[in-house]
Amino acid sequence: MEKVKLLFDNTVARISLNRPEKKNAIDQQMLSDLRKAIDIVKNSSAKVLVLTGEGDTFCSGLDRDLLLSLTQKGNLVDRLEELIEFVQKIIIDLRTIRIPVIAAVQRYAIGGGLQLAIAADIRIATPGTIFYLREPEFGIIPDMGALQILPRLIGDGLARDLVFTRRQITAEEGRLIGLVNEIYSDLEKGIQEYVQKILSVPDYTISEAKRIIERSWYTSLEESLKENKDAQIRCIKRALKMI
Repeated sequence: MEKVKLLFDNTVARISLNRPEKKNAIDQQMLSDLRKAIDIVKNSSAKVLVLTGEGDTFCSGLDRDLLLSLTQKGNLVDRLEELIEFVQKIIIDLRTIRIPVIAAVQRYAIGGGLQLAIAADIRIATPGTIFYLREPEFGIIPDMGALQILPRLIGDGLARDLVFTRRQITAEEGRLIGLVNEIYSDLEKGIQEYVQKILSVPDYTISEAKRIIERSWYTSLEESLKENKDAQIRCIKRALKMI
């Protein structure tokens, strides 16, 4: 994998976007590498996944050269559909992987970079980090989950504002509206601190809670509570074995 780094440190997996010379702009190779890395983590014993970017920027969004290259490879519509479906599968994998995902964001999370960040369960950022959706500037819409995840994360009205106006949100503003969970001047120290918080909780508890939270978006309260009951029984059985 050239454009994504995958490291394991005991029970912590770390995937880093690795095009620092391009501000980690997303190209086809990065997408392929990211998909492979996530698959490896899914089948590992990792208890936490950290998503980062090499260099001084988390991700500056989709590389425009990628879109230009599609126009030179056969039917444009078919190629676009393939690309969108491939990217969306990455978002689904991040949302549904059994372990918690932390996006550690520095300087910029733009367009697809913001959408990768909100696909994570938790976002931590450095002071002054900028988040915004750039897609409408080019006459397109965000297609990596922002139109579904953002309203639930920050509220319907503000989500519409970010999409319709390309409004930029700082990490400090993001902390107030629920986009950012914590701000750390030293991002590496912040990663270690937040990871330890998560590791202090039994992994099966987090896995059950994450699954139910995710499913609650499209299940009724009655159905969700039933799933909650079943999961609680499983947790209690596991917890009793630890006493």
